[in-house]
Amino acid sequence: SVYDNSIDLKIVGILTTKEGVTTTALNPGVSYTGKLIDYIINYSAGTDIVKKQIQNESIDVLSGSRFDAKKKGLDIDFTDLVSIDTNKLKNAFNINIDQNQLQRNTQTYMIDISNSISTDTTTAKNDFMDTLEVFANGILKNVKGQIKEEDIDKIVNNYLNGKEPSNKMSELERKYIVPKEAFKTTYLGLLKGLLQMYSKTYNTAEDFSKQIPSNTENISPEDIQKFIDSLSNSNIVIPQETQDNMPSIPENIENMDMSEMLVKGYMSSTAIQQTGDVMARAMTEAVMKKNVLTKIGELISSLTNSFASSFNVDQEQIASAFQMNMTEDEITRIITAMLNDTEANAKTNLIKFGYQDKDAPTYISFYFKSFDGKEHFIDFIDAYNAKVKANGEDDKELNYSDTTGILMNSVKTIVNAVTYVLIAFISISLVVSSIMIGIITYISVYERTKEIGILRAIGASKHNISSIFNAETFIIGLLSGLFGIGVTYALIPIINAVLHQFTGNIPLNAVFYFHNAVILVILSVVLTLIGGLIPAKAASKKDPVIALRTE
Repeated sequence: SVYDNSIDLKIVGILTTKEGVTTTALNPGVSYTGKLIDYIINYSAGTDIVKKQIQNESIDVLSGSRFDAKKKGLDIDFTDLVSIDTNKLKNAFNINIDQNQLQRNTQTYMIDISNSISTDTTTAKNDFMDTLEVFANGILKNVKGQIKEEDIDKIVNNYLNGKEPSNKMSELERKYIVPKEAFKTTYLGLLKGLLQMYSKTYNTAEDFSKQIPSNTENISPEDIQKFIDSLSNSNIVIPQETQDNMPSIPENIENMDMSEMLVKGYMSSTAIQQTGDVMARAMTEAVMKKNVLTKIGELISSLTNSFASSFNVDQEQIASAFQMNMTEDEITRIITAMLNDTEANAKTNLIKFGYQDKDAPTYISFYFKSFDGKEHFIDFIDAYNAKVKANGEDDKELNYSDTTGILMNSVKTIVNAVTYVLIAFISISLVVSSIMIGIITYISVYERTKEIGILRAIGASKHNISSIFNAETFIIGLLSGLFGIGVTYALIPIINAVLHQFTGNIPLNAVFYFHNAVILVILSVVLTLIGGLIPAKAASKKDPVIALRTE
């Protein structure tokens, strides 16, 4: 019935791209003439469904529901599409799992994981503190006498960058996973504090040494206690064990080994012990995380391998277990509906029905024969938009996208850059040429000085002399311009042949227009005349008497 009541259409043209063209601006498909579009719109406007949709813009006339109602999607039951033979599907899988073996493997890994979880930070703290003590003793051995506050950073950095400290921090990194830089930052701050304490201790010891008699046999325990108290006043903690076992004062307090006392007091301080506890927890936690994650990964890998080796799948049984209940055409229609399942409204429904309000088109496409035509049209649209904005009619503004312009912007940028570079080279060449013409004309004037004198003697005016040389430069400029144009025209076929050889069938040709050639010849003549003006003026001013005496 649809075919019998249809209208006859006539194909009026088939549009194809030229040979060798790889892209096209036109969309593929069937395009209607304006007359056919008007016919379809007018015919659709008379149908009941279009009239009903126009009268009820908020109701979807296809489903009877509101457009703003919550979308439920396609109402399709999977059982309507496919039937499954459960017996065949069951027989397709052959599972053989040793539950006891699986349990034993899992239990082993869980024991390992449990053993990896530990809160004992003693070992980590001992390693951290022992290393700090080694660093403290090592850096104090390198310090001689009083140090300045501003030199402490440099001293600590130089020491930690040394081979032995660097190796020890690398060992801690390998053992506790914590990055070497983290250890270095921590030790850097701790050792700086140590050197600051050393600086204060040195000043205290130096002051106390002035009070010690030369005969050290007369030093009493009270003197030793006085020295210890002076260190305490410098915020340095000296362990009681160190105080009890302290040896007698040496002959000179400056030669006394204060480093050991200072390090022991520093290491036993509350701040250092707390820092050791914090670092020990971080080091222990890092090792624990690594061990646990490693064991979990091994457990997952073991379980995966066990399950993978326990499954045997019969592919033919699976394929035969599923039976499609729909034909290929029915499935195609369902998939098409799912792919085209976009948000619907009254306007999209009317377009599907073949109706379109010509006063409110969805979009209009323009195709131009040339870039100049496109630019003129864009200027027209921009002028219109500026006018409606000025009148406060922003709703009438036309939004457009210049697809070709977007694609050509990057190309234009590159071409313009190359053009400017070439123009710069050409400008330099023209200036150099003009200077050379001026030099040649000046040499000609110099060599023909006697001739100039003779001409002036027989009555030639300054203007006549100047005209002679200007005429020569004019002829040089004209002939050189014509010669250059002739060579260019002769090379154009060769240039095009080379371009076609490398670009294939792309219609890219070098063209030299006649009006450009005329402009270049005129430019050549003008530049040569400018270059010869100064020598010609100099020739016209020569004294005839002096010129006749010149050999």
